[in-house]
Amino acid sequence: MPTEPLTISNLTEIGLVVDTPAVSLPPNVFSDVQNVRFRDGAVQKFPGETDRFTSTGIDYVAFWPAPSGDKYVVIRGTTLQILNASYSNVSYTNPESISISDSSNWQHTLFNGGFHIIINNGAQAPMYIQDDSTPVIKKLPGWESYAPSTAIKTFEYEGEAGAEKTISTALASGDKIKIEMIPKSAAIPRRSETVTVNGSVGGVTPDGTLVDIGTIDNVSATGFTFAPNDGLGGSQFIISLVAQNPVTAVTAGVIRAYGNLLVAGNLAETGGNGRKLTGVVRTSDVAPPGNMPLGWNPFELGASTADEFTLSSTGTIQDMAELQGVLYIYTDTSIHALQRTGNSFIPFQFSTITDSYGANNTGSVLQVDGKHIVYGSGDVYVFAGHPGSIASIADGRVRSIFRQGHDYKTVRFNLFDEIWFYRNNTTQYIWNYRKDVWTKRVGSAPLTLDNINNNLILATATKLKTVNENYLSESYVERRRISITPEFDTESLSSIAFIVEGSGTLEVDAVGSNSPGDNKDPTASASGQMNTTSFNIANDYKQDIRVHGRFLNYRVTHTSTSNAFNLTGMQFGVSKGGQR
Repeated sequence: MPTEPLTISNLTEIGLVVDTPAVSLPPNVFSDVQNVRFRDGAVQKFPGETDRFTSTGIDYVAFWPAPSGDKYVVIRGTTLQILNASYSNVSYTNPESISISDSSNWQHTLFNGGFHIIINNGAQAPMYIQDDSTPVIKKLPGWESYAPSTAIKTFEYEGEAGAEKTISTALASGDKIKIEMIPKSAAIPRRSETVTVNGSVGGVTPDGTLVDIGTIDNVSATGFTFAPNDGLGGSQFIISLVAQNPVTAVTAGVIRAYGNLLVAGNLAETGGNGRKLTGVVRTSDVAPPGNMPLGWNPFELGASTADEFTLSSTGTIQDMAELQGVLYIYTDTSIHALQRTGNSFIPFQFSTITDSYGANNTGSVLQVDGKHIVYGSGDVYVFAGHPGSIASIADGRVRSIFRQGHDYKTVRFNLFDEIWFYRNNTTQYIWNYRKDVWTKRVGSAPLTLDNINNNLILATATKLKTVNENYLSESYVERRRISITPEFDTESLSSIAFIVEGSGTLEVDAVGSNSPGDNKDPTASASGQMNTTSFNIANDYKQDIRVHGRFLNYRVTHTSTSNAFNLTGMQFGVSKGGQR
């Protein structure tokens, strides 16, 4: 019987598709792939991994483009290390004796052009590292200065020392009082003053720091009285009084830079009247030039942008990312916009973009070419700032993978125009945003982009690695149920040839099937058929193979770690069988 070629070309056109039944797809689509990328018109083998730094328990790595030189911040359980560009340890100081909490939810954001890097894990107060001859790690200034579970009363006081002032604000037994006395005139110096509140005595420091003056047990529904004991005769002061069952700590699920301020979301207060504020964001005050924001309390004198907003009563804020001057805030079910107004009285404008899409977890939003790439709502979608711009980039191809609800994070590999979606395992799904094709890689999980050599930093439990040397061991492309015959004819495949460059050997597994629903595994044995062969890239023109059926299922595998290949096409020799 005459043999006709079944030619499969344009192998980089569509890439990996797992959502659509293979029998209805053109022959240049792949049902499964591993460790290949579709680039320059060819299926290419993924490069391997090179060890850079060996340690134990690596949880997170942040690339830090510090003005004094590129660095890496490495978190290992309760240990923080700073490495230089050569992966050697950099000494740093810890003047506040900060202890690192073990967490799997680390994230970072750069501030002041990288002079500061903020690191956060949702388990303790956010921290920052300042670039210097010796880097220094500190807590965010003023982070816990605002406890919104408190009742706040601000009023003016003018009178003689010892004069009583009655406050109608009622307190509950066990509440505490804090008082801040700030001169109305700059000509009046701040001084230490003693204050008596319902018999309890405390102090006010010259710098206006709120001072706890003890538990007030004899309060009533009508309020309480207080009296400064000395030094205030004839002076005018603004008095900020706070009644509270104090919150002892505040954490944030996510914190991001927005120009010269910080925005924190998914808050949790502990101690006292602490609350879960999953749908709440807080904005810091504007940072002085070259410094960190100094406060988060909107009631402090001089505060201009410090505030608190409830964006969602039901959703949890997962991530935030800037786009064209607007900070978009993603809950798990919605997208909101936060924008600076330039108005000192109303510094922010909030709006809800959509209640139909959100982000799945912190680290699932990435800005690329003026758009956000977002993993959320059981999908991977692009968002350009308005509801009409939302479009799936996974639907009909790999959306079923992301519908499983795992916490995929994202990283951009600029050199190859790729977005990597990764979990705490060894499998990554990769989208080429220029070609709009998907592929899959099996190897160490990526953690950050290494801008020193435009590479990726990978991590295992014990090592930091980069992608640049040798090749991953097992690369393959696989396709199920290619229709190779019309109507009810059966075909015989007698040979296979590849249009390929490189070196090493391609292992070919193939099997035929006669039913569109028969999803046969090409790597399984087929009795009575020669369904496995080897193709030497350097020497072979074609290889014989013996497969029968209406549909072709094949896998082509390359296992060498020292050789690469570029596959641009393949041909199967087909001879028509008898009609049934």
